[in-house]
Amino acid sequence: MLKLYGFAVSNYFNMVRMTLAAKGLDYEVVKTFPSQSSEWVSMSPMGKVPCLETEHGFIAETRVILEYLDEQYPEKSVFPTGSYDKARARQLMHSLELYLELPARRLFPGALFGGRNEELTINEVKPVLEKGVRTINQLANCGPYLMGDTPMAPDYMALYVLPLAQAVAKKTYGWNLLADISGSAELLSALNNNEHAQQFNAESAKEMAEFVGGLKPK
Repeated sequence: MLKLYGFAVSNYFNMVRMTLAAKGLDYEVVKTFPSQSSEWVSMSPMGKVPCLETEHGFIAETRVILEYLDEQYPEKSVFPTGSYDKARARQLMHSLELYLELPARRLFPGALFGGRNEELTINEVKPVLEKGVRTINQLANCGPYLMGDTPMAPDYMALYVLPLAQAVAKKTYGWNLLADISGSAELLSALNNNEHAQQFNAESAKEMAEFVGGLKPK
């Protein structure tokens, strides 16, 4: 059986869980926090989660895991058919991560953790987010999902990236980022009505206190 290493507060861990659920695959969750222990980096070289244990060995990095799952278990595919449409889906996922999720993370200290962001960082991040919004609008074909009428891997990434980017943009700039992404309200509503999304969101909320406690110096 597949084993998925990670913890419920991790958005990337939940992206993989949504994909596993969509494909109807059985798997075991092994609660694991990021670390640089020799044992863990032998499985996940950067010490990150999620990490997937397969019959052949370990695979890390979320997008790589999603593509592996779709190739290894082609039933109920979470990517479009055809090379061009599949490439567009990958481009959309790449854009969500690089131009919304990662820039937003730079503002976590001031936006989410009660700290302070440097003015330079604030000024650097906004144009990247604006370009990210423009890119998503250009690539997406909401109907109501990003690739049309069926939820796919880009949607499972958007489910966790868009609310995070929205929270950061609203707190930092007073900017309703989601209002500038066409169809985002309908997309998130449809995704959050999914029973698995509701389950994973509840588990994430429950584990938040444990996660914060685990970050405190020992």
